[in-house]
Amino acid sequence: MENVAATLTEELVHGSNKNTMETPMASKPQVIVEPIDSLSDQKVDVKILDLPAGAEVTLRAKLTSDQGNVFVSFARYEASKDGTVSVMDDVSNGGTYTGVEPMGLLWSMKPAQGQREGLRLSKRDVSKPYVIHLDVFKGSECSDEAILASVTFRRHFMGKGVRRIPVRVGRVRGTLFLPPGNQTFPGVIDLFGTAGGLLEFKASLLASHGFAALALAYFGFDDLPKAVTDISLEYFEEALEWFTRHEKVQPGGVGVMGVSKGSELVLTLASHRPELVRAVIAISPAHAIVAIPLMIRGKPSAFVKFEPEFSRLSPDGGIEWVDTYPDNISCGDVWHPAVIPVERIECPIMLVSGEDDKSWHSTQMGDMIMRRLRKYNKQHLGVHYRYHGTGHLIEPPYTPHCKNSYHKAYRMLVHWGGDAKSHCYAQEKSWENILEFFHMNISKGPMKSNL
Repeated sequence: MENVAATLTEELVHGSNKNTMETPMASKPQVIVEPIDSLSDQKVDVKILDLPAGAEVTLRAKLTSDQGNVFVSFARYEASKDGTVSVMDDVSNGGTYTGVEPMGLLWSMKPAQGQREGLRLSKRDVSKPYVIHLDVFKGSECSDEAILASVTFRRHFMGKGVRRIPVRVGRVRGTLFLPPGNQTFPGVIDLFGTAGGLLEFKASLLASHGFAALALAYFGFDDLPKAVTDISLEYFEEALEWFTRHEKVQPGGVGVMGVSKGSELVLTLASHRPELVRAVIAISPAHAIVAIPLMIRGKPSAFVKFEPEFSRLSPDGGIEWVDTYPDNISCGDVWHPAVIPVERIECPIMLVSGEDDKSWHSTQMGDMIMRRLRKYNKQHLGVHYRYHGTGHLIEPPYTPHCKNSYHKAYRMLVHWGGDAKSHCYAQEKSWENILEFFHMNISKGPMKSNL
């Protein structure tokens, strides 16, 4: 398991021979974060003031997850002639990231030493912000005695006035997030993959940007099926019909978004109910029903078989599934029965994939979706954003890159792929594209974020 100690330079851990602060300080240094409260997908500006000119300092950011796990990041900077450091503009010379990275202190966070393998920073309680403790240390010594300044700031997942409403209607289970106001809002349904349960952080952020967003669970939650093997298309149709009729959702259809297994489901749903869907986003997409059949009108669908003997162990110790679907290239044939009939979709489709996805060949499968659209003269409906050096778990901006994590359904450590800097760039750019895409295709008026 990669840990922080392996990432830091020898000087950062053990100190440098260079005396970096021999010049006495005229006043006590201070660290400023603006804004102190922000949405988790928005940038913050970090500055350190009143340092000696040329002084070396180490910044350490630390948070505790909802599960009680500690994540940390480090960066080393040199003060300018006027005694300031601007994380937005200056170069990090070492730590968990290097170079000019305005949000590096957040996206480069890693599990602190001494914790179990396979930790992933994933928000569970969106009603509470992440609280980030930022310390500035003299030189490269990260000890209490070397602390020059400290500040605490908060990263929120629900904007001011956003309402969180548990949903238990018929068979539908999930959480509805509504922006402040009495009007109707453009609607989005969000689905995750084979982790199961109910994850709300994308839906809550979408609501903070003006969308009525439904985080929809479909197994491993409440009284829903315990396993992904027992799901049916009719469940998603029921959720779609209920949501489109909701009094707070703008009429005329909604957007749907899914990642991994969720991408299969939203593409399939849109192909069966095109009259209710106005925009589709498939992240780390599959072009076919993969590994597990979906029950459709009481019958199991065709699917691409999972062949675990083709899995392999990554150098980091996680399992790579990428080659366990050997037919996934050949079944790009438009007549293969497992392929999703995307030509039935009547709305814009956005695909987001990582070229270093180690879970499955999402970039190639995204290309197959585009190929099928071209086959039916519908290529104008699709756009495919492919990101170099990017793995499978493409999340909202500034979420730390997770290369390996424990998958509770598979009961093993899984390798997702991607390198940290490229992956986190893709998360930032793809989220911008997601908001713009939904705004253009389902919104009937100007929208703004709220915090």
